[in-house]
Amino acid sequence: MSKFSEDVARYRSLGHSGTRLWLNSALWAIAVYRLGHWLYAAKPFILIRIPLKIVYFFAYMFSEVVMEMCLDPQATIGGGLYIAHIGGVHINPQAIIGSNCDIAHRVTIGASAMGRKGAPVLGDRVYIGTGATLVGKIKIGSGAKIAANTLVMSNIPDGATVMGVPGRIIMRAPKPVESPAPVAETTDAK
Repeated sequence: MSKFSEDVARYRSLGHSGTRLWLNSALWAIAVYRLGHWLYAAKPFILIRIPLKIVYFFAYMFSEVVMEMCLDPQATIGGGLYIAHIGGVHINPQAIIGSNCDIAHRVTIGASAMGRKGAPVLGDRVYIGTGATLVGKIKIGSGAKIAANTLVMSNIPDGATVMGVPGRIIMRAPKPVESPAPVAETTDAK
């Protein structure tokens, strides 16, 4: 299944259907990203690539200027991406985002200042709240939750919840409880 199919399936699983699904501008921005990523990664035959790059250019400009969605085609984004609302989402070309992630509006996933290289790497099922900023060469563990307006500049473990400026872990994932080994019943044979 293609990654865009996974994106559409995720939107459907969250209650979007019919015209509500296909008129969702956040899904349009994801479609533009998927087309651009395919054009730059797969490098299709030149007679297909040139006209599609022209279409992509205008679609990308519309997405960035009108919808304020800058999903760079060089970024690596897993399937099942869900963007709740359009506006102000910026993803760095070096960013890597896992599968089934949720991104709210006004989110920046980018590089550090002063010329430092590297961008965030997100695991699967990461939630990023409105206005959050993730910068630098950091790793966000699978299942992590980043609260609204949080600035994340350091690694976050799997399943942790982060809040504040700078982001601090306020809750960790529960540790798995080991179940006791079953006691074998013994019978006395006479």
